[in-house]
Amino acid sequence: MHITHYAGAGESYYTRTQSVKHKQADKEPNMPSQEAPFSTRLEGKVNLTYLIKPEHVKVADKDQFAMLNQDMRPLSSKHADLADYYKQHGEQQDVVGMIKVDGQVMAYLRGDGSYAGRSGVQGLFRQAGGDVEKLKSLVSQHYPGNGKVEFFEQGEGPTNAEAFEMFNGSTYQAYSQKQIAIHKETEFNEMLAQDQAYRRKLMFDQTPQTAVFRVGGQVVGSMDEQGFADVGQKLTTMADQRGIERDQLKPLFTLDFDRSPEDFKAMLHNVFGDDVQLETFSSQQAPSRAEVRNMGL
Repeated sequence: MHITHYAGAGESYYTRTQSVKHKQADKEPNMPSQEAPFSTRLEGKVNLTYLIKPEHVKVADKDQFAMLNQDMRPLSSKHADLADYYKQHGEQQDVVGMIKVDGQVMAYLRGDGSYAGRSGVQGLFRQAGGDVEKLKSLVSQHYPGNGKVEFFEQGEGPTNAEAFEMFNGSTYQAYSQKQIAIHKETEFNEMLAQDQAYRRKLMFDQTPQTAVFRVGGQVVGSMDEQGFADVGQKLTTMADQRGIERDQLKPLFTLDFDRSPEDFKAMLHNVFGDDVQLETFSSQQAPSRAEVRNMGL
């Protein structure tokens, strides 16, 4: 049997994530509303996407996606489905091993090699490195006389609900009901947040771009009337194609609302040379940000 550490979302991760969201939701209404304008808070900040290169992006394989989807199920399920999830999960017999100290379950091992436990005990799983006999020896060394290791055949051990109750000292039913209640509230708050985010994105995408910048005839960015320069992958790709170091792009990705289109064109000229073009529009005839981003695609 191979022992590995894997933080499943069914219990500790889900509890931690949802409880944090729940606390944040409680605090938000009481937060002070005296906040600096958005543009002021962004001024001088650097959009670090200019540092991201193709080799920095890793695409997960099918097995990794499958594992992620399984663990994210409690976080992404609708509350109507969540009750079924907890019922099914509680009835499953995934536990194949336990470490007990003074009769109390301090850590348990699942059939897939993942484990959970108290901080001082779960380290024994790591030290054992997948060796069951070494694990037994470590438990005997650290807890002489009162430490015990129990193993079960797959499907013959306690249910997940029973293991949860032995480990936490509280009922699995109360735990699942609490998580479902929190999930309902969180789901509602997230729906509101998603709606607000969508509205903001829609407004952002529809903002008229009164200046469009090109390098070698290809669109690499734009600017609105407030001086917000919208640049991204097109600009970094152009720089890579021309052998320009990414560090030279940092000023272009630094937010400065006092810059004019001519100022930004001059900055592009400093990096790309004479092959820079600027096209300006009135606010009534200007293309939207979304339209500019689709130019040349």
